[in-house]
Amino acid sequence: MAADGDAGAASRRPPNTPFRQQTLKAWRPILTPAWVIATFTAVGVAFIPIGAFCLVASRGVVEVISSPYDETCCESHCDDELKRVDRNPCTITVTVPSKMEAPVHMYYMLENYYQNHRRYVKSRSDKQLRGESGGQIKPSLLSDCSPRAYANPNGADEVSNAINPCGLIAWSLFNDTFTLTKTGGSKVPLVKSGIAWNSDVSTKFKNSDGTGNNFPPFASKDCSPGSGQCTEDEDFIVWMRTAGLPTFRKLYRRINVDLEAGEYSITIKNGEVLSGRGDRPINRWSNKEQNTLYPVTPFGGHKFVVLTTTAWIGGRNDFLGYAYIIVGGVSLILALAFFVKHKISPRKLGDTSYLIWSKDQTH
Repeated sequence: MAADGDAGAASRRPPNTPFRQQTLKAWRPILTPAWVIATFTAVGVAFIPIGAFCLVASRGVVEVISSPYDETCCESHCDDELKRVDRNPCTITVTVPSKMEAPVHMYYMLENYYQNHRRYVKSRSDKQLRGESGGQIKPSLLSDCSPRAYANPNGADEVSNAINPCGLIAWSLFNDTFTLTKTGGSKVPLVKSGIAWNSDVSTKFKNSDGTGNNFPPFASKDCSPGSGQCTEDEDFIVWMRTAGLPTFRKLYRRINVDLEAGEYSITIKNGEVLSGRGDRPINRWSNKEQNTLYPVTPFGGHKFVVLTTTAWIGGRNDFLGYAYIIVGGVSLILALAFFVKHKISPRKLGDTSYLIWSKDQTH
């Protein structure tokens, strides 16, 4: 029996190889005081100049943020969304403090808007957005889009009763439009092409025969495949890429000319001005006057327009520069502290007297 037990134990023994016995050669650095002090010093010496360069580049970015125009453009009943009336179109003024060299980026910024909510993020149909199946998808197959899958919740499960594009992201499409004018001068040309990711434009968003079905924002638009409107519109594509934070910016246009210092007027409009219908924009879905701009009052949000240049680190962001400087400064302080400690009360490397077992053999 003992022989059988020994044979069984031997059969379970790992092979005597360096890998299986965990005896591979390894580099085990010994963190001597000199190495620790030198490492902290090197980090500090490297990080502080990098932080300074980042900070200088960030401060070189010229950025202009408008006042919240949801407040500026309200005419009456500003706290009651059902009765609210906005000036539409509405004109606000921004001041450019110094020359903004091209390219200048124009953003709209929304505050307190939680696009990162789980139910909101998943409320879309990528198959429908890609134009698969010719857009002929029944609403019962669009469960992720609930409650914006059926045009008539009590209607039949037919393609004609499906919203296309469906879901909360598409349904809440931002549809204020902007024009920029130099005060006392001409309009500044705004370039729309190239504001969306190339991969999104080329593969992820395609019109189909059903695009625009029961979807108010696409009323009166040409939603045929290849038209560049509706699902293929870059404004729509930019909106569909949801933001991770409640305050975010979305690229609206590029400006390929320099903006000189001075005052500029931004005209904000929602709807279309039609010939013979006056100066008030018309909602093409209801065919009535559009009395409000994009609503943000129900969730306590605000809307802004942003003009900004860019640097080699991107837009204006002082955080990265300060982070490098703080980490570098802390590293230098630690290096100095370890150096003083090592000089005042040095410790012999490998001194066994510091081992607990050598001090008391009785325990």
